[in-house]
Amino acid sequence: MANDTVAIPESLRVKARDKQWPEDLVQQALAAGATAEQLVGYMDQGVTADQARQFLAAQQGGGPEPSAEITAKAEQVGWPLDLIRQALAMGAAEGDLMRFMDMGITADQARQFMAQGGPGGVPELDLSWMNVPTEWNTRAKPTRHGLTLEAINIGRYGDIPDVWEYQTEMPRGAVPIPGVEGMGYSIYQKQEVWSDACARLYEEAIQRRWRPATDVPWTTIEPLPEDLERAICQVCTHISEKEQMEADVLGRWEPEISYGYHEVKLYLATTIFENARAVEVFRKRALSNGGGLGIQSPGWGFRSVVDARNFSEMAVIQMVLQDSLTLAQYQFGEKYAKNPAEKFIFAHAMQDKARHIAYGVTHMKYVLLHRAERREELQRYLDKGEGMMLQDDRKDPATREAFAIYFGGGKDNIREGLRIYDQMRRRHVEQYLARLKWATLDRADRLAPGLRAYIES
Repeated sequence: MANDTVAIPESLRVKARDKQWPEDLVQQALAAGATAEQLVGYMDQGVTADQARQFLAAQQGGGPEPSAEITAKAEQVGWPLDLIRQALAMGAAEGDLMRFMDMGITADQARQFMAQGGPGGVPELDLSWMNVPTEWNTRAKPTRHGLTLEAINIGRYGDIPDVWEYQTEMPRGAVPIPGVEGMGYSIYQKQEVWSDACARLYEEAIQRRWRPATDVPWTTIEPLPEDLERAICQVCTHISEKEQMEADVLGRWEPEISYGYHEVKLYLATTIFENARAVEVFRKRALSNGGGLGIQSPGWGFRSVVDARNFSEMAVIQMVLQDSLTLAQYQFGEKYAKNPAEKFIFAHAMQDKARHIAYGVTHMKYVLLHRAERREELQRYLDKGEGMMLQDDRKDPATREAFAIYFGGGKDNIREGLRIYDQMRRRHVEQYLARLKWATLDRADRLAPGLRAYIES
């Protein structure tokens, strides 16, 4: 049958005229077996006249016929045979088409994909996104420390709003589009999370990364007397437990912070990683010298952090109060280390923990300078945190005795070890109060009596 004898339905003729398909092409497609509904669908999907001619030419030129296997598969999943032929004519392999069917791709999805790529053609481009009204011709310049986060905070990209308006993951400085769904953030206020040091702390954390598996000189660990080995293993158990808890808590808060404060989100990601690294390295020490893990901590101090109802509450208790104690433990652990491996572990964990405290203290200072009415609120958080910490002191003799035996060099020298332990706790309280004072919070008259005893003894 000649193409010009094939009748073209009026609705198809109107559509073809609108999509610039010549009538002879429409007649050729109808004569080849296509239905009017299929042709309208192709036109609506953006298939051009040239693409359609190429496809018809490939079919009429003796393109590959579907095998019995793919024909049966297509019938099973509802792919028309003309779609299989079109895909093969465009160069698709039967194996790929079978895999797409197994992945659950529908016939309509396949048609849309082929319409965009076209049989040998290029989809029509929509370049409206290139006219985005962001601050263009911005050139961030590396500093002597490289192209840091602070170096790219220039122009409007460095404008950090007091309140972030967007619930999506739109990067700060980008242009929003309507209709994007919210991502469930709950923190949109700068004062709730900000620290003027977070960008610098992120860069330092990235530059000072270390690997416990290969950087620690594990071969320098020699057998220790059983009481010393049990002591260091109990210390490692205690530290691994609380570092894992901190990682879990920060991991819970990280997705609550909106994208406008990405410097904070990036820094907290490094903190979570460093907590995980501490869990790893202290667990490895416990299992590397013929010992093993000790007993679990009572966990009273953990509750004050886990139960925090806002980010600032968590930060001042965990990253100022609790981490100040952990840092003192690392400082004394490094001083009384029994071998180069332990000295390395405590020294590097100390550097990481100092950054965590730096964030907590600078965040606290930012809150107090910008929201003076929160001063009593933060004091009450610390009342709770100090009280729960003292519960641990009373109900966790294992940690105190293990540190004392480790510091004193054995249980036969426990008196000296307990004296050194009290020195460590004194340093913790003194440094804690000094950090609060730097953050403009004077707690000297409000310190919990149990902690005050360490600096008055």
